[in-house]
Formats: sequence, C-alpha cells, structure tokens
Amino acid sequence: MVSNQRQSIQPLRLAKTRERIAGEIQLSVLTRLTGLLLDSRGGLKYSLSFDFDESGLCVVESSIEAKVRLACQRCFEPVIVDIHTNSLLAVVKETDRLDTLAEGYEPLQLDNDAIIIDDLIADELLLSMPLSALHPEDKCSSVSNLNRINADIKRLPFAGLAALMKEKN
Repeated sequence: MVSNQRQSIQPLRLAKTRERIAGEIQLSVLTRLTGLLLDSRGGLKYSLSFDFDESGLCVVESSIEAKVRLACQRCFEPVIVDIHTNSLLAVVKETDRLDTLAEGYEPLQLDNDAIIIDDLIADELLLSMPLSALHPEDKCSSVSNLNRINADIKRLPFAGLAALMKEKN
C-alpha cells in the first residue's frame, strides 16, 4: 500500500497490543528531504514494530529500505544510494530520561501522545544518509579525469629548488 497521507499514530497504544505497521511512502511526501535528493521519484519501504522492553519502556523497532538519487561529491553526477537502516527507538516524554536510556536505544521524543509516521521516517532516513555520496572510484568520471591529468604532469620534485639555485648564481 502506497500512502500519500500524513498518518498519525500513538506508539504507547500500539505497544500495548504489540502492533506492527508496514508500508511504502513516496519520497515526494518527505518534504524535509527535498534539498538533499536530486529528485523525489520513487518510494521507500518501512516497518515499525511496537512493544515494551523488560523495564517497561515503550520501544519502536524501525526498518527502512530506500534507493535515493544524490549528487556524487567528486563529479556532481547522479549516484543511486541504497539505504537499509534498522533502529531501536525508545519513546520518551521527559527530556531528563534521555540520559538514562540503555545502550542501543535512540530517543524518540513524544511531545503529545501521537507522532506522524512521515516525520519519523524522514528523521530516520536523514540520519542514515551518507555524509558524502560517491560513485565507486572505478566508475566516477572525475577520478578518471584526475588520473589522466596527473599522468600528463611531469613530476620533478626538485625543479623549484633548481630554479632558485640558478637565480643565486
């Protein structure tokens, strides 16, 4: 099912019945990603599982799979990046509980009883984006151009020193 509506969910209520929500979202719906993506064609698949851990903390296990088009930071040509992310989110209402979260949990701040799925997915996708999208070196046009340019340059490490010596004499 492909959704284009912003769906609100209540994690605490869903955790009581150990619900699982899965679906697809069009990238064009995630407007916070607009500046990062070359285009917003396509969609992503997600899965959210709600439960309580042994300490009674509401947790959300999220899984996202997406293919996004970014600009290669070497040649600025499009590069398709596969993103597969799994996170274990702990639903917290008070900011002081953030320091006491067990290792392995990421905080999911709950300001009211509900969250918007699109916002949660956008946050997780933003955190999973590479800092610098790059083609593999053997497929990047700028690397082959740079190698060609460097091969044409004659390397004479002491040429500058020789010029200085001629000036002194």
